[in-house]
Amino acid sequence: MVQLLFLPPLVGAVLALLGRSHRQSALGTVIGAAGLLTGALLAASSLPAAAWGELLRLDELGLYFLFIVAGVHLVCSVYAYGYFRRETDGGHIGPSKVRMYYVWMNLFVLSMVVVVCAHHLALQWVAVEATTLFSAPLIYLHGDRKGMEAAWKYLLICSVGIAFAFLGIIFLSRAAGDISLTYTALPAAGGRLDPRFLRFSFLFFLVGYGTKMGLAPMHTWLPDAHSQAPAPASAMLSGVLLNCALLAILRVAPAVPGSYASPLLILFGIVSIGVPALLVAVQRDIKRLLAFSSIENMGIIALGIGFGGAARPAALLHVLNHSLAKVLLFLVAGDLILRFDTQRISKIRGILRQTPLSGFLLFGGILAITGSPPFGAFWSEFGILVGGIAGGHLAVSLLYLVLLAVLFGAFLMYGSEMAFGEGERRKLSSPELWCLLPACLLLLGSLWLGLHVPETLYKAMERLAAAVAFS
Repeated sequence: MVQLLFLPPLVGAVLALLGRSHRQSALGTVIGAAGLLTGALLAASSLPAAAWGELLRLDELGLYFLFIVAGVHLVCSVYAYGYFRRETDGGHIGPSKVRMYYVWMNLFVLSMVVVVCAHHLALQWVAVEATTLFSAPLIYLHGDRKGMEAAWKYLLICSVGIAFAFLGIIFLSRAAGDISLTYTALPAAGGRLDPRFLRFSFLFFLVGYGTKMGLAPMHTWLPDAHSQAPAPASAMLSGVLLNCALLAILRVAPAVPGSYASPLLILFGIVSIGVPALLVAVQRDIKRLLAFSSIENMGIIALGIGFGGAARPAALLHVLNHSLAKVLLFLVAGDLILRFDTQRISKIRGILRQTPLSGFLLFGGILAITGSPPFGAFWSEFGILVGGIAGGHLAVSLLYLVLLAVLFGAFLMYGSEMAFGEGERRKLSSPELWCLLPACLLLLGSLWLGLHVPETLYKAMERLAAAVAFS
C-alpha cells in the first residue's frame, strides 16, 4: 500500500509532460495532487504500513506530514493554474517553461513522499537530497540572472548541509554497530548505542538537515530561493519542504539523550527566531520578508521540541499552523506581485481600497503567521511558551516572548503600510478566482484551528510528541 502513494505524483508528472497546453498540464497536476490526498486518507486506516522490507514504513508521524504535503500540493496546484495563466498572458514566461514547472513540481512532491515514508536512515537521506535536485529548477524557472544565482546558492548550501547529514549517518552507523539503521530499531537499541558517536551523529544531523530546514545561521539560501521562485513554488518550499527536513531530525531524536539534544535545539531555535527579528525591519521585498518569517517559525518549532514536555505537542501543531498561514501569504503575495507588477513593499500600497479581498487576505495572513488570536498559530505559540516556563526555561521563554513581540510589530507595520498606505494609483488586473479561492480556504482553516482545536487532533499531537521524545 505504501508504495502506491508514489503513483499519483508520477502520474501527475507524466500527464504534465504530455499536456499540449497549460490547461492540460495543470489538470494533470491537480489530478495527481487529488490522488495523493485520497491515498493518504486511505492509508490512514491501515497504519503502520510497511513495504520493501525495511525501506518503507508509514506510521502516524509520517502520515501527519504526508497530509500536509498532499493538502498544500493540491491547494498550490489549483492556484498555479490561475497564476501561470496570468504569467503567460503577460508575457513573463513561455508555455514550455510552465509545462516543465508542473513536471518538476510533481517530481519534487514525489521526493517528499519518499521522505515521509522512508523507514531507513539512508533512504531518507537520499530522498532529502532528491528534494533539492527536483526543486532547484523551480527556483530558476524564469531563467534570469537572479534566479540562476539563487538556484546555485540553494544547491551549494543545501548540498553542503546534506554532506553534514551524511557524516551523521556514518557516526550513527559506528554508534549502532550491527544494529539496523531503521527508525524503529535505533530507539529500541537504547543503551547499546555508543554515546560518543551518537552525540556526534545528532550534531551533524541537526546542522545538516537544519540547513535544509532553514535554521540560522545556516539559513542564507532561503531568502534568495523564496524570492526568485514562482509564488506557488515558494509556497511549497516554505509550507512543506522545510517540514520534511524537520521530520528527518525528529526521526533520530528518540535515540538521542535529551540532556544533550534539548540544549542544542533550544540554541538553534532561539537563534533562528532572533536573526529574523534583527533583519526583518530592513526588508524591501515582500517574498524575502515572508522567507524570514519561515526561518522564524522553524526556530519556534525547534525551540518547542527542545523545551519538551507540553511544548512538544504544541510545536508539532505549529507545523500545521505555519503551513496554513505561510502558504496563504505566499499565494496572496504572488497575486499582488502580478497585479502591482512589483515585489517591492514600498510600491504595494492601498490594497484594501483597490482590491479589498486581497487586502483582507493579506492582513489576515499576517495576523495568522504572527500568532495573533483568533488564528491557530496563537495556541501553538502560546503552548510552546507555557511549556518552556513549566520546564524551567524561564530566561529563554522570556526572550522568546520579546522576539515574538518585535516580529509582530514589524509585520504589523508592513501589513498596515501595504493595506492602508497611500501610494500611486494603478490600473490593476482583474481578480483571478483560481488564485483567491485557495487563499480563502487556507485563511478559513487557520481561523478554524484558532477557534477550535479538535480534541482528536491534539490527542494525535500528544501521541506524536511521545513518539519523538528523546531517550
